[in-house]
Amino acid sequence: MKININNDNQVKNLDNKLTLINYLINKGITIPYFCYHNDLSIAGNCRACLVELENSPKPVVSCGLNAKSCLMNNKVYYDSVLLKKARENILEFLLLNHPVDCPICDQGGECDLQEQSLFFGFTKKRFYKFKRAVVDKDLGPIVKTVMTRCIHCTRCVRFASEIAGVESLGVFSRGVSSEIGTYVDKVFLSELSGNVIDLCPVGYLNNSKQNNEKNNI
Repeated sequence: MKININNDNQVKNLDNKLTLINYLINKGITIPYFCYHNDLSIAGNCRACLVELENSPKPVVSCGLNAKSCLMNNKVYYDSVLLKKARENILEFLLLNHPVDCPICDQGGECDLQEQSLFFGFTKKRFYKFKRAVVDKDLGPIVKTVMTRCIHCTRCVRFASEIAGVESLGVFSRGVSSEIGTYVDKVFLSELSGNVIDLCPVGYLNNSKQNNEKNNI
C-alpha cells in the first residue's frame, strides 16, 4: 500500500522535525521497530522500520527520514511485497542468536520481538548453528542482565547518555561479536538506571529485585 498526499497545504503544515515513522504511527499504520523511541536520538540500527520510496532504488529506514520532505517529493509504500520479505529477513537475523526461551523469559508476553515475529516474521528457520552465548554484565544492584537476549537496539546506551547524563554504557566490538556493557567494568550508577528496564524491547534488562524475590519463593 502507499501514501500520497495531494494536499500541498497539509504537507507544508507538518512539523519539520517530524520523522516519517512518527507520521505513519500517528496515521494508525503499523510499522515494526525496535531501536526507535520518540524521546531518544535516531540510531537506525535495527532496520525493521523499512519503507519504500518511489524514487529510491532500495528500501530505507523510516525513523531516519523527514516526513515533510518525503511526502512532498515521493510516494511512500509501507506494505509492499519487497518490504514484507525484507522484514522477514531482518527478524530472522535478529533471532539468529536470540534464545527461544519465551516460556521462562521475564519479558514473555510483553516482548516486542515476540510480537513482531508473530506478525511480520518468517515461520521457517534456515540457520542451524549453535547460538552465541554472552557473559552477563554487572550493571549494579537494580538492573540484572541476560546478555544472550540482547538485540543491540542501543536504547539503553542512548538513554544513559542523553537522558541520565552518564557516559557509562556503550557497544563493544563489531558485527556478530557486538556486546553492550560498561566501560572498564564500571557499574551503571544513576538515579534513572531502572528506566532502562522498561526501555528494553526484549528480556535483556530485568529488575534485579524482582528476580531475587522469585528465587526466594
